[in-house]
Amino acid sequence: MHKGSMTVMHRWLITSVIVCALIGSVEIAAVESAMARGGPEYMKLRYVPGIALEIKGVWDTSGVFVATEMEQLPKPRTPKMRGAIQRINKAKRMFMMLGRPVRVKKSTRFLEVDSSSLSFESLKVGQRIEVSCTVLEDGTWKARKIRTKGVKRSDKIKGTITRVAVDGNAPDTLEMSGLLILLTKKTDINWPRGDLQKVQYKRFKYAALSDAEYSRDGELLSKNILLTAKYRGELENLSEPDLSPTFESDRSDLQPGVRAELTAFLGKNVRALTQIRWRKKYDISSESQSILSKKKELDVTQLYALFKDIGNTPFSIQVGRQDVDEPREWLFDEYLDALRLHYIAAHGFIAQAAVIVSVAPIKRKFEPWTDYFAQFGWRFDRHSAARVYVLARNDTSPRNRDPVWWGARYYGRPTRALRSWFDVALMRGEDKGRTQRAWAFDVGSTLFVGEYKAIRPNVTLGYAVGSGDKVANDNFSQEFRQTSYQDNVGRIGGVTRIRYYGEALNPELSNLKIFTAGAGLIHERGTSLEALYHSYRQHRLDADLSKTALTNPPAVPNGASADIGWGLDIIASSPEFWERFQLRYTFSIFNPGVAFEPRNETALLNRLNFDVTL
Repeated sequence: MHKGSMTVMHRWLITSVIVCALIGSVEIAAVESAMARGGPEYMKLRYVPGIALEIKGVWDTSGVFVATEMEQLPKPRTPKMRGAIQRINKAKRMFMMLGRPVRVKKSTRFLEVDSSSLSFESLKVGQRIEVSCTVLEDGTWKARKIRTKGVKRSDKIKGTITRVAVDGNAPDTLEMSGLLILLTKKTDINWPRGDLQKVQYKRFKYAALSDAEYSRDGELLSKNILLTAKYRGELENLSEPDLSPTFESDRSDLQPGVRAELTAFLGKNVRALTQIRWRKKYDISSESQSILSKKKELDVTQLYALFKDIGNTPFSIQVGRQDVDEPREWLFDEYLDALRLHYIAAHGFIAQAAVIVSVAPIKRKFEPWTDYFAQFGWRFDRHSAARVYVLARNDTSPRNRDPVWWGARYYGRPTRALRSWFDVALMRGEDKGRTQRAWAFDVGSTLFVGEYKAIRPNVTLGYAVGSGDKVANDNFSQEFRQTSYQDNVGRIGGVTRIRYYGEALNPELSNLKIFTAGAGLIHERGTSLEALYHSYRQHRLDADLSKTALTNPPAVPNGASADIGWGLDIIASSPEFWERFQLRYTFSIFNPGVAFEPRNETALLNRLNFDVTL
C-alpha cells in the first residue's frame, strides 16, 4: 500500500476513535442526566410476586442483601446464590450464606471434575461457592448443586420474588423465599433484559461485562483494569503431506504461545482493549530442513475501543484492530483493522455494518484490500440465529479481484437434541477481468440420540459444495472462493472446536464436494470423543486444489479424475481441569484418491493441544 494511502487510513482510524469517544461521552452524560431528573432506575421494572430476577450486590451485616444491579429473567426459577459461607452447622449439615441457612443432603451434587473428594465436610467458613437450591414447603433451602472452584468475586442471587414492597420511596424491599433484598438509588437495571448480555459476551468477551470485577478469570490491576492471559501449546506431527515417498516432507513442530489481554472499563459503557500475542515455532524434526527455530512472532493482535449500548440503545461501535469471527468461521476468523457498528436488540433483531481496512495488516495479502460488510438477521435465542449478508471487496492490487459475496446462514439448536447449520453464498463481482458467477452451500446437523447415565451419544451428517470453473480463460469465472478470512472451524458433536472439512487435508471450499458423517460421545463433565469421515470430490475437473495442508507442489490433482480421496478424524477432548487446564488430541488421515495418482501415500496428522488460563 502506498505511503499516502497508509496516512489516510491512519487519519481515518484516529478520527473514528475521536468521534466515537465524543459519542460515548455524550451518551454517558445523557444517561446520568436522565437519572437525575427521574426516580430511581429500579422503578422501570414492574414488580409483582412471581417476577424472576438476577441480582448482584453485597451482603449487609444488618441482615439484608443490598442490590447494586438487577436484570429481569424470562421465567420463574428456583434460587441460586453466589457468595461466601458465613457459618457452618456440622450437626445439622447446614451452612449460612447471604443470611439464608442451606441444608446439604446426600443427593447434593458437587460439580467439579474431582467431585469425589468433595462433600459437606470439605466446606469451610469464608469459602466462596455457587449453590443452586430448592425451597421446601417449610421454607428451608436445600442445596441441589454446589460449585466450589472458579467462583467469581462478586455476590449474586437468582430466583423468583415472593414478596414485593416497592413504591419508589425508601426503603424499597423485595423478598426471595425469605431472603430480604434492599433497593437503593444506586441500584442499576441492566437493559435490555433477558439473555442479551450473554450474546454480547460472545461478541465482545470481557469488554461486554458491566464491571471488571465480574470476570471469573484474570487479575484486577486496579478497580477498572482487568488482566487476563492464556498459554497455548501445540505439538504436531505431519507425515507424507506430499503424498509421495520420493520427496522428504515429514515434520514435527512444537509451537508455544502466550496471549495477554488488558481490558479497561472507562465509564459505564466505554471499554478499551489491548491484546498482545507471542508465539514461536520449533522444528523438532524435519526431513526438508534442519534448524532450531522456524518462526517467531510478537504481535499486537487487538487494540480497539468499544462504545456499548450508545444512548441506552442497542447500538455499539467498535473501532481499531479486533477479532472478527463468527460461530463456524466460514466467513471470518481474523484480527482485522475495522470500524464496526453492531445492533443487538433484546427482541432478537441483530445487524452489523463494517468497514475493514489494512492499516498494518498481520497478513501481507490483506494490505491492498478494503472490505465493506453488512449483515441482518434474527436471534432466536443465545444459541441460534439466522442471517443474510453481503461482503464487497475493493482490491487495489494489479490482480483486480473485486468479488462480492451474497449469502444467507443459520446456525443453532432448533431443539435440545439437534444442532444444525446452513450456509449458502453467491459470488459475484470481478476476478482479473472475468465476471464472477460462483456459488457454494454447506448444510448439516448433529443429532444427540439419547442419554445413558452421564454419557450422551450423537451422530452427524453434512454436505458442502463450492462450485468450480466450467471453462478456463473465458469471460466468466465459476470457481467459488472463500473470503481468505475463514478458518472453517466450529463445534460438531463434541465440546471442542475442530476443522470440520478435515484436519489433515483442511481445504478451502472451492471446486469441492465434501460429504461428512460422524459419531461421538459427550460426558456430562466436559469430556468428548468424536470421529468424522469425509469424502472429497472435485466439482469440475482441475489440476489444482485450493489452499490445503498438503505440500503443493508436488501434491496436486492430475485433472483426469474427480476422486480427491477420503479423510478420517478422531478428536478427544478433556474436561477443563481446575477451571484452568484443558487438553485436546487429534488424529487425522487423508487417503488420496485417483486424482492424485501416481502419488498415493497416506498423509497422517497427530496433534496435541494444551491450553492453560493463567
